[in-house]
Amino acid sequence: MLRVYAFAALLLVTSGYALWRGGAPERIVGGGLLLAYAATVLSWSPLPSRFYGLELNVFVVDVALFAMLMAVAWRADRGWPLLVAALQLDAVGAHVVKLVAPETIRVAYALLIVVWSWPTQMILAVGTWRHVSRVRAIGSDRSWSMSE
Repeated sequence: MLRVYAFAALLLVTSGYALWRGGAPERIVGGGLLLAYAATVLSWSPLPSRFYGLELNVFVVDVALFAMLMAVAWRADRGWPLLVAALQLDAVGAHVVKLVAPETIRVAYALLIVVWSWPTQMILAVGTWRHVSRVRAIGSDRSWSMSE
């Protein structure tokens, strides 16, 4: 249970930092990660039956988060959103594996869904820090690579 609280604290710190100091891509991703976490917590199956079958509601949340991350990665003038989207695709892939191979071990499925969340937070924090550094160094930092 401690790791659940530790992750929630990390999420609040990194997403809060992104919302407070980040450019548009950092704020969008930080807010999206917070919303996805809340939606996931509300979507889990009851604990006794969790991960025995496909967590359909969590799958939907993960696909929606992946779509949002890809949209940001497509437009952002940053490299890190593509890496975060790739990590989220790994989580989506874990759901697909459980869908096509229901005999997948419960613990493996659970681990493959959540393990990617930890490096995602670190990447968001570093991406936000780099944005802040660029703003300090040159006075601005373009958020989007395509004209709006």
